[in-house]
Amino acid sequence: MELFDSLLDDEILVRRPETPVAAVLAQHRELRNAYGGLLATLVVPDPRLTEIGRQVPPDASIPVSVITTGGAGGLLALARHHTAGIEIVSVEPTLRDLDDLAGSAARVVSAAGELRSDVGVFTELPYAPGWEEAVEVIEAAGLYGKIAAGNAGPRQVVEQLSILIEADLPFKITSSPESDWLAVLAAVEALVAGASLDDVVELMRLDDRDRVGTAVYSWDPMTQSRVRRRVRRLGTDRVQDVINNLAAANTERPAP
Repeated sequence: MELFDSLLDDEILVRRPETPVAAVLAQHRELRNAYGGLLATLVVPDPRLTEIGRQVPPDASIPVSVITTGGAGGLLALARHHTAGIEIVSVEPTLRDLDDLAGSAARVVSAAGELRSDVGVFTELPYAPGWEEAVEVIEAAGLYGKIAAGNAGPRQVVEQLSILIEADLPFKITSSPESDWLAVLAAVEALVAGASLDDVVELMRLDDRDRVGTAVYSWDPMTQSRVRRRVRRLGTDRVQDVINNLAAANTERPAP
């Protein structure tokens, strides 16, 4: 399904930084060989880029998304960075000035102008006062948004998704290992179709994975494209588990 093409970001180094780099790379390369069409990038904090590069075999290259630790300044430093074996395809700055999220977004936009035009910029938007104004700044610049929903309840997640969709801002979403990604995708589709926030919150709370899986796997190509135009990446540190769950939902759905 087009819905899952290059959808998953491998975030093991972000969520479990104690994992040995050699093991991370070996596992990631195995996943990419087996499910290359599903994986987007290995997510790497910028201080560890050189460490990762040293572990990549000479004849190989790893697509990465870089978590910048220095805000807008981190983007400027990354624009001049080069590490053999590392292909930077996207970056993920976080808005850090909680008292002026729109101003922080403007600084990220300015710094992002120093990057190559083909590098995607996923700006993490803290759920704090002023975040909606920051969404407008990011959207106007043609960048992407990012929300971290790991500790958020269904109501907050749905409210954030609604704002991003209304602003027509494509985004990445990261969440906890227990997240039902099919429910998240179904929630996005429902919001795009005009469902109320209350109805979508109930959908997120629905304890019926078979029903949700059946609905998602029945989407036609137009519906899949409509959802993927919004949801560009899903971030997880348990890629294999997510793939297994997606495959199980497809296998277990009732025959038409």
